[in-house]
Amino acid sequence: MNLIDRLLIDEYWVGHTNAWIIPGTEDLRPYITAKDKRQKWIMGTVGMAVLSAALAGIMALIL
Repeated sequence: MNLIDRLLIDEYWVGHTNAWIIPGTEDLRPYITAKDKRQKWIMGTVGMAVLSAALAGIMALIL
């Protein structure tokens, strides 16, 4: 899920279409720096792995 969000939504749709250009702020691009994007993606991936492991552990205890 996070990989699809990173590649399809963030990179293609937001980065390469005019749908996300806010009038009057063209000189402020990019809105999110590459460093922030990378950190968001890594934390999201690690966060989902931790959440998945916790849910799997809970289900193993229940069953």
